[in-house]
Amino acid sequence: MQINQLPSNYQDRLADLEARILKKPKIEILEAFQKGNSFEVFSSQKDHKLSIKQQSLQGTPRKSSSDQTLFRQLQITKFTKSDQKKQNYNINFDLNENEQQNADQILKQKLNTIAIQDIRIKELETRVNELNQELQEQKDQQFKNENVVKQFVIGLDQFERVQIEQEIEKNKERLGEYSYQREKTQIQEVWMDGKEIKQLKEKLKMIVNQKEDIESKKKQFQFQSSSQYLKYILLLKEEQQLQEQLCRLENEKQIFLKQLRRQYDEKRARFKKINEYRTIGERYVLLQLLGKGGFSEVYKGYDLKELKYVACKIHQLNPDWSTISKSNYVKYATREYKVHKELLHPNIVRLYDSVEIDLNTFCTVLEYCDGCDLSIYIKRYKYFQEKEAKLIIQQMLNAIRYIHQNNIIHYDIKPQNILFHQNEIKLSDFGLCKVVDNDKSKTELTSQGVGTYWYLPPECFHIGEQLPNISNKVDIWSLGVIFYEMLYGVKPFGQGYSQENILKNKIILQSENVSFPTKPHVSNECKEFIKGCLNYCQTERFDFVQACNHQYMQQRK
Repeated sequence: MQINQLPSNYQDRLADLEARILKKPKIEILEAFQKGNSFEVFSSQKDHKLSIKQQSLQGTPRKSSSDQTLFRQLQITKFTKSDQKKQNYNINFDLNENEQQNADQILKQKLNTIAIQDIRIKELETRVNELNQELQEQKDQQFKNENVVKQFVIGLDQFERVQIEQEIEKNKERLGEYSYQREKTQIQEVWMDGKEIKQLKEKLKMIVNQKEDIESKKKQFQFQSSSQYLKYILLLKEEQQLQEQLCRLENEKQIFLKQLRRQYDEKRARFKKINEYRTIGERYVLLQLLGKGGFSEVYKGYDLKELKYVACKIHQLNPDWSTISKSNYVKYATREYKVHKELLHPNIVRLYDSVEIDLNTFCTVLEYCDGCDLSIYIKRYKYFQEKEAKLIIQQMLNAIRYIHQNNIIHYDIKPQNILFHQNEIKLSDFGLCKVVDNDKSKTELTSQGVGTYWYLPPECFHIGEQLPNISNKVDIWSLGVIFYEMLYGVKPFGQGYSQENILKNKIILQSENVSFPTKPHVSNECKEFIKGCLNYCQTERFDFVQACNHQYMQQRK
C-alpha cells in the first residue's frame, strides 16, 4: 500500500516522525508523499516480517546501505505505531460500545418512566375533570337545596307572621291599642284600653263603691247583722283578686306594647321592607325584625350553610353624618366585634361572622336565642322565687368571671341584655365594654353618661376635674341590682324615676345603703350576698372572685 493512499491524519503523523528522524522540514516530506516518493509496506499476519523496497522515479540514483537501514527502521517504527494505535482504537471502541449500551439502557428506562408519568398525568387530568364536574354538580345541587331551604324558611316565617298578626289583633281587643285623637290643632297618640281591662276596671269600680257604702254604714253604726260584715269581707277578697288580675293584664300589656313597638319599627325599618327577604353574603336570609337600637337593626336570620337560625345585626351609617362621625362609629363597632369575637363561653352569646354589605352598611352575625330576655320575664311574673333567681345569678357569675379573667368590663349588664336559650342564660351586647390593661385593675371612664343608670354604681356618676376611675366591680353592682329586682319585682334604687331624673336628683350618688322589703321572704344569706354586691364603696365591694366563692353561692340549696 502506498503511503499517499493512507488517510491524511496518518500521513501527517508519519511525516512528523520522518522529519524528526531525517531532520528535514515536515512540509518537504508531505510533498514527497503526494508526489509518490514513498515506501511500500508489506506485512504478514503470521510473523509480521517487513521488507522495504525503495520505489523511486526513473533516473534517481540508488541510496546507500546506511540509508536503506534508516528507511527500514523508519518503516518498522511506523508499523509499530500503527499497530499500537489500532489496538488502542479497538480497546476504545469496546469501551465506547459498552458505554453506549449503558446509555441506551438508561435512556430506555427514562423514556419508560416518562411514558408512565404521561399516562399517570392523563389519568390524573381525567380524574380532576371528573372531580370538577362532580364539584360543579354538587354546587348546583347545593344551590338548589339552598333555594329549597330558603323557600321553606321564608314560608315558615310568613306563617309565623300571620300568627303574630292574629295574636296582635286579639290582644288589641283584649288589652287595647293606640289611637289618634285631635286636641285643638294637634293630633296626639292616646292609649285605649281593651275589653278585658275595661271590664276589670268596671268591676273594681263597683266593688270599691260597694265597699265604700258598707264602710260609711259602719261609721254610722248601721251594721244590723253579721251578713253585712261577711259581705264586706267577701268584697275585700274579690277586690284583691281583681287587683291581681288587673296587675297581670298590665304586665301582659307591657309585653304587648313591645310587640306593637316591634311591629311599628319593622314597618319603618331602614334596611328592608316587611315582605322583602334579602340574603346577606349569599348565606344569611333575613327574616322578621327582632329589635331596633339607636344605629342598628337586629333581624332573625337563617344560615343556609350551617342550617340554623342566627341573629343578624345590621349597622347602618347615616349618609348625612360627617366623616368624623362615621369614622367614630366604625371604630366603635369594630372594637365591639374584635372583643366579642374572641369570647367563647356557654353563657355568652356567640359572635360568628361579619359581612360588609356596602360602604355605609355592614352586618354582624350572632347566636340566635329562642327565648325572651330577662326583662320580659320580670314583667310577666313580677318576681322570682329565690331558688330560681339564684340559678340565673350563678350562670351570670360564670359569664362575668370569664370576661373579667380576660380583662373585659361589660359595663351594660341589665335584664334586656340577659337572654334565655334552651334553659340557659346568655349575656349579650358588648357595645359599651371596656378593655383593661393587664397591669391595671382600673380604667378611666371616658364615656361618662352612657349606659342604663338604674344598673350603674355610684362611681360612674362622680363629677370632678378628673374622669372617674372604674373597675370590673361595675358589673358586680349591676348583678346585685338584677338579683334584687328578680326577688322583689322592683329596683333597689331609682324605682319609678326616669334616667333624666336619676341624673338630675343624684339618686344613685345618694344610695349609700340598700333596704329590703318585708315581703316576699328572702333568706338572710341572700341579703348579705346582695349587700356585698351593692356596697357603695368600690374598694369594699365584691369582686368576681369573692362573689363566686361566697358561701351563699356555694350552697346547693
